[in-house]
Amino acid sequence: MLKTRLEKTFDRLRAGELPEPPAIRTLMDSDRETRCSGCGEVINVYERYYFARVRKILPLRFHLACHEAWIRFRQA
Repeated sequence: MLKTRLEKTFDRLRAGELPEPPAIRTLMDSDRETRCSGCGEVINVYERYYFARVRKILPLRFHLACHEAWIRFRQA
């Protein structure tokens, strides 16, 4: 069964593969094709995405839904 973007993002968070929020800075962008840090799928040029910087050096890019999952995540 195929996993949704949210499921993939939560899996990465539970596995400790993504830093926990908050971000130092978050911007919304849509300038180029890139890969989502949450689900790993491509963010197409026509899609808006969140660019979040964590710990000054770690840039993250998220689909809108993946960003929402990231900021709401709490390690169990």
